[in-house]
Order: sequence, then structure tokens, then C-alpha cells
Amino acid sequence: MMISVDVRISQEMVKNMVGKTFKKYRCDPFAFTNTVTQIIGLYIGDDVYKITNIQEPVDYFGTPDDIAVFRCNYADNTEIKSAFVETEQMDTPVDTVIDEVRIINEHQEVYENGVKTYDVWLTRGIIFVTAGREISFEKENIPFSEEIEIRRGYDLINNYSDVNEFTKDWDDGITARAVREIVTIK
Repeated sequence: MMISVDVRISQEMVKNMVGKTFKKYRCDPFAFTNTVTQIIGLYIGDDVYKITNIQEPVDYFGTPDDIAVFRCNYADNTEIKSAFVETEQMDTPVDTVIDEVRIINEHQEVYENGVKTYDVWLTRGIIFVTAGREISFEKENIPFSEEIEIRRGYDLINNYSDVNEFTKDWDDGITARAVREIVTIK
């Protein structure tokens, strides 16, 4: 029996961001790395969005498990708060118009003795292009991790985790394949 899972973020919602001013993003302060846990608030035009990477029950290649799922949804400002008690979030101003958004999706497949048993689509991250510069929010490559890595700069897709990591370390008789898809919305 083949299991299909699709947890990609909505292209339709992201289309609403293009052409609007990316005012700021809000997240926990960085501690040792440029990662934050579970939630980032995006303030775009008159709307508030939340990027989340929170564990939820998923069939994880034959075993029900809590896996962190990367999502982007509309939010109310009151929802943008730290997952940690007594942690005050910080605002990072952007104040530029979004020229395009790139959704970084991965298609992961698992084959057992040559038979496809899993077909999974997930969003690895999202890149905002503003005035030629990029801001990236990437789900950490460890399935259970609720960390989101934030980067600013140029050609940030080149800093993303290797899609081929998924294909390594499977049991005998099991093979895996993964490809990355970049959906550009202008």
C-alpha cells in the first residue's frame, strides 16, 4: 500500500504577498546560531503571517510519529509569540517591496523492494526577494527539529541543506529518492 503525504504551503496565499511591502519579521533572538524555534511572524502590507515549524502526528515512513511540518498561514498579531516562557521576541525591519517569492519544495519517495510505498511533498523553505536581496526561512533538515534557519543575502538557495541527505542510511531493500522544486511567484 502506498502512502501519500502533501504538506506544501499554499502558492495562492503567497501570491498575495508579491508587490506588498515586507515591513518586518518577528522572532526569538538568536542564541548561538541564526535559528529560531517554531514560529516567525511576517508583517507584509496590512497582513500578518506566521511561518511555523511545529511537530504534528504524521505517518513517518511506516511509523506514526511527531514530525515538524513547515507551514505559512495568515495570523493575528497575538499569535506571534515565543514557544518559550519569558522570551521576548525581536523585530527585524525589512521595509522593502517583495519582488518575488520562491517556495522551496521537496518531493521524497521511498521504495521497498522496488515498490513505491511513500510519496511525500513538503516545503523546505521560502525565500523572499526584495530589491535584489533575499531573506530565507528554511526548515531544518532533521525531521523532528522545530528549528527554522533565517538568512539574508544573495543566492541563498545555495546555502540550503543537501536534498540528497534524505536518500542516505535506509535499511536493506529500501531505496529513497528526493528532488527539489523551486516555485517562483512574481
